[in-house]
Amino acid sequence: MSRIRTAAVLLLVASLLATGTAVAQTANDTVRGDPDIEAFAPETAFVPGEESTLQVSLNNRGDIDAQGADNLESEVVTAHETTARILTGDAANREVPFDVRTGEQTVGDVARGVTGPIEFTVVPDKDAEPGVYRVPIRLEYRNVESAEVDDGSTVRDEEIVTETVYVSVEITDRAQFAVVDVDGVVQAGDNGLVDVTLRNVRNETAHEASVAANPIDPDLSFATDAGTTETYVGAWEPGENRTFTYRLAAAGQATARASTLEFDVDYRDAERANAAARTVRTGVTPLSRQAFSAEGLNSTLRVGEDGSFTVEVRNRGPRDIENAVVVFSNEAPAPEGVGQETVQSDPNIVPRSTRDTVGDLAVGETATATFDAGLRTDANPGARTVNVAVRYRGLGTDEGVSASEGDDGTVSLVSTGSAGDVIVSDTLDVVVDVAPEADVFAVSPAEPNATDPSSVTPGSTVRYDAVVRNTGPEPISNLQAKLFVDSPLSSSDDEAFVTSLDPGEETTVSFEVAVDGGATPKTYAAAVDFRYDDADGDEQLSDTYRLPVEVTTADDSGALTSPLGIVALLGVVAVGGALVWQRGRVSRAIARLRSRLRSR
Repeated sequence: MSRIRTAAVLLLVASLLATGTAVAQTANDTVRGDPDIEAFAPETAFVPGEESTLQVSLNNRGDIDAQGADNLESEVVTAHETTARILTGDAANREVPFDVRTGEQTVGDVARGVTGPIEFTVVPDKDAEPGVYRVPIRLEYRNVESAEVDDGSTVRDEEIVTETVYVSVEITDRAQFAVVDVDGVVQAGDNGLVDVTLRNVRNETAHEASVAANPIDPDLSFATDAGTTETYVGAWEPGENRTFTYRLAAAGQATARASTLEFDVDYRDAERANAAARTVRTGVTPLSRQAFSAEGLNSTLRVGEDGSFTVEVRNRGPRDIENAVVVFSNEAPAPEGVGQETVQSDPNIVPRSTRDTVGDLAVGETATATFDAGLRTDANPGARTVNVAVRYRGLGTDEGVSASEGDDGTVSLVSTGSAGDVIVSDTLDVVVDVAPEADVFAVSPAEPNATDPSSVTPGSTVRYDAVVRNTGPEPISNLQAKLFVDSPLSSSDDEAFVTSLDPGEETTVSFEVAVDGGATPKTYAAAVDFRYDDADGDEQLSDTYRLPVEVTTADDSGALTSPLGIVALLGVVAVGGALVWQRGRVSRAIARLRSRLRSR
């Protein structure tokens, strides 16, 4: 029994020793292997002259020469810290007709399996011959040739490996297109027709071709507000030109710069497979917005009356315009944030005429327009601002409609901006003069004497006559005159009535004026105003007009109170003087005679 136990113990020890030896032998094995990389490209068809993306994927199968622990096997088959670049020119084994726009790419670790895609931007030469080309791709990576575990640490044998892999690509001769001509005009704030001519520049017919046009710049759009328009072409032969007409609109604030317009052509190739040509781009440069200036030349506007004013308008370009009409409105665009579309620039100016045709206007040419307007009675005289604009036909060829007109005949200064419609320019400020309100009446004392009798003395009562003339532009009727006097003057007959007065017509009205007996001789003021009906039948009250009343000193004899009395008095004095002078001569003669007689 003891022998059996001893044998069993010995067998167990031998087994354990054998196992430990095997484990030790396995732990000290070296794992060897290498990456095994191939390259492939899912998209292999490229077009001469077209920038494209070459997508390259790497497939690493990995070769294991000596097996070992899984983590070490993965390490020796991995291409560590890999970089990739396409070889061209002298660096390639054969000429590859590519212009490679992408340099060396960092790929990272390439383990077993597929890594990628790695993207390269390439442009096949414009004159590249159709065919299949092998594109060399140089890979550089760190390779762990072997790895082993020694005393619990991993020992590696590494090297830097450079190798070249290849992908096959095809340069095709499928249809491609180019813009060969752009003709037409579009202007900021307007639209116009633009013709774009495309040519099939390759040797393949495009079947069932369709052209999609798309403005890229927000300043440029289709007049229909469509983002993209598509035109069906059908078969498009090599070298054939096709012209496409587009109605383009330019934003009102668009600047004069080339705005991008893109074209994409979809078609079926010779095998009737779907194909798409590279995007073709061109530029359309809008003209700057049509500009005008305006200046007020003369004005007959007057507060409370109708009048007219003349405006000189200049076409500042950039193009000649036809059938120009100058429009007048007392509304202007509202400032941003006001909350309404327009604001009145001067509510006291009421347009009577709103348009004046000035005809064709070349760039730099001027024309004058005359408008009628009325001024309310509460308007202020002086320099006033009115708004005008120029209305003209846009670049479109369709028949348009006139600018928006309100019920009162005023024109809304808003650009339509649609094809063939009337275009209205930005509003132009014009300064015009408004004269003060004119007197309706001219009032003056009657000549040669305002009073009858002509001498107004304290205690007397006289008739006072005043001349009234209609100085306004319209006839008036039912004229009621009223006289106002203050003490020491009074009146018991202070009203007069006139049936009508035409412009420029005058008449005399009479009142009674009494002078208090204690009045001081001097000039006193009387006042008169008028109620009347204007040409529209509305009752009006005139301004107050002042008249002089001369009070003179009382004279009982009355001889010196008139020119005739003065002349008579002067005559008496003259006769008396003559008599006195003559009497003196006679007396002297008698005295001399007496003296002679005594001497005898």
